[in-house]
Amino acid sequence: MTRAIVICTTCKHADGRKLDDAGRTAGSYMVEAVETVLAEKGRNDVTIQTQACLWNCTRPCSVVVRDDERFSYVTGANQPTREQAEAILAWFDMHGATETGEVPFRQWPDLMRGHFIARMPPVAKGEKA
Repeated sequence: MTRAIVICTTCKHADGRKLDDAGRTAGSYMVEAVETVLAEKGRNDVTIQTQACLWNCTRPCSVVVRDDERFSYVTGANQPTREQAEAILAWFDMHGATETGEVPFRQWPDLMRGHFIARMPPVAKGEKA
């Protein structure tokens, strides 16, 4: 089984700037926020992958919950903050605790509501991708 959080590294800032005054993308801050929360919680059980441009440029920051056995989800308009990172990780954990990857809406962290763009079913066993 493969599960990961995939974060776009090239996402622009909410105000439209590609880079801030420090020369960083919003995506780089999102990666940092998620990695910081994981480190502070002593978690090494979550795979973080980075990807340049997830083609969701109208709703940065883009984060994908990828799973080869459950539904995978594309999210956007995530703020590159600690609070958003905590919500993403909480939802990721709930997702992993389900058989299909379908988390009941009432259980979602508030900061995850309104961020989901699409879900993709896993590739069926024996099916060619």
